[in-house]
Amino acid sequence: MISTTTSLKINVVTIPEEGLNFAFSEDGAWFKECFKDGEIPDFFIGRADVNCLITKTSSTVFIRGKLSAIIDINCSRCLEETKLPVIADFTYTLVPEKAQTKEDFELKKEELEISHYHGDFIDLTPIICEQIILQIPIKALCSQECKGLCPQCGTNLNYSSCNCHLGCVDSRMAVLKNFKITN
Repeated sequence: MISTTTSLKINVVTIPEEGLNFAFSEDGAWFKECFKDGEIPDFFIGRADVNCLITKTSSTVFIRGKLSAIIDINCSRCLEETKLPVIADFTYTLVPEKAQTKEDFELKKEELEISHYHGDFIDLTPIICEQIILQIPIKALCSQECKGLCPQCGTNLNYSSCNCHLGCVDSRMAVLKNFKITN
């Protein structure tokens, strides 16, 4: 069975034995649902496409998918806006949520790969949002050759050069210039 939809809620009861092929393609407006009111990420999603196979064995649900998205983010070196393509494969194993006892507060190694769902529905929104956020590099760059900004005057060195002296020392560190270590 193939489902192409903008609803990201899956009814566990209706997943057929052969599995459910799920396709989702949307602009970034839906991504705002991942954040609480007042939380604003420092990037935007231009477009996200998700294809996944959702299968079920008894009450355990398996999700295996592929995500591709275009992220609008500022370069870490030059601060120019850049479009960053993101492509990732992901897998999830979901089991029904159970009442927690005191022993359940500590996770066991085998439980780190398992998530939980409540009731008969699984919402794919947090799963997809999590995968997008996990794929964003710590230091996003517009290109590997990005020269960044001049630390003195702030000129974008990708577009022009400046006359700042590169050997300029911070006045607070000038006293260390003559520091010598003797053995």
